Amino acid sequence: MQKRSAFEDIRPYHDREVAEITARLANNPGFIEVVQYVFPDRTEADIRAQLAIINTVDEFQKKIAHPAIRTLADNTSASLEVSGLENITKGESYLFISNHRDIILDSALLNVLLLESGHQTTQTAIGNNLLSSDLITDLTKLNKNFVVKRNTGARELYENSLRLSSYIRHHITEGLSSIWIAQREGRTKDGLDKTQPGLLKMLSIGCEEPLRNCFRDLKVTPVAISYENDPCDVLKIPELKAVSRDEKYEKKPGEDFLSIITGLKGFKGRIHVSIGKTIDKELNVLADFPNMNDKLRELGDIIDRQIFEIYKLWPTNLMAHDLLHGEDVHKSEYTENDRDAFVKKAKERLADAGLDTEEDYRWLLKMYANPVKNNLSLV
Repeated sequence: MQKRSAFEDIRPYHDREVAEITARLANNPGFIEVVQYVFPDRTEADIRAQLAIINTVDEFQKKIAHPAIRTLADNTSASLEVSGLENITKGESYLFISNHRDIILDSALLNVLLLESGHQTTQTAIGNNLLSSDLITDLTKLNKNFVVKRNTGARELYENSLRLSSYIRHHITEGLSSIWIAQREGRTKDGLDKTQPGLLKMLSIGCEEPLRNCFRDLKVTPVAISYENDPCDVLKIPELKAVSRDEKYEKKPGEDFLSIITGLKGFKGRIHVSIGKTIDKELNVLADFPNMNDKLRELGDIIDRQIFEIYKLWPTNLMAHDLLHGEDVHKSEYTENDRDAFVKKAKERLADAGLDTEEDYRWLLKMYANPVKNNLSLV
């Protein structure tokens, strides 16, 4: 009981709370509007009637969240595929460490694919900065999201990290649930997909065993999600430019919400989710590093190498890499017409966003080309 009470302000909703939350959603015009956006044929009465018979979190996911995300994916993508399901076993709990492209969809799409293949869905980490309204809080916590507290003082940061690490370790080692967490704070906007040592340090807090055993217990399993087209690509460029100039980037009011909506509604082309192999024997090498920081960097490299390897490269990635470097190395994977259409569309999107310089164009190319760079680094 003491362990559970320590997580009260970060945990998702429990089944015993579902009836109260669904009743609240039934009277929230914003929720009705969201459901009717995905399912325009459903009346308010239909939605309220369905909510009234949902009594558990799993029922909410199966009857509301799953069909909504599956329909959204079908309407805004050419396909949604998964590979690597053979790497995980039904009924076991894993720590899925994933690259991060879309604020909402990355973990939601993984859960759709897990549910459709007979696996339990994961709990998902979400930053408290994204919980901007009661509706968003209810929807996320009802959909197995737990809260990562950000922008705190130094002492609070350590205490929150200790509690978060304990929460994740408790759920994995007790077999309560798999966990999805991004490999870094915030999305990887430049496509380089590097795991932050700080994340790994947080995951090790409170574990008194050797580091290799701490992470072996967590059953770390890398995941890579790749979108043929990123609807938010041009939205990411101003921050990339600012960071490259060592300038502090200040988000505009509503910027995260705009990214969420654009990511949900925008056309994504083909989508692929790759589930890697659980890291086990590879962890033995950590014993060779006497320094903790070196151990964490090596562990990050182990995770990154697998993500680089299993990441599905699309023609958009290969074309961008060739265009960026003035090459035609990958020309067998696309046609000249494909490349011309890619360039035309990219420049039109940049122009529509008021980003019409050569620098802006190169940032867009880098965004798509960097996964190819990652993959080539494995050779």
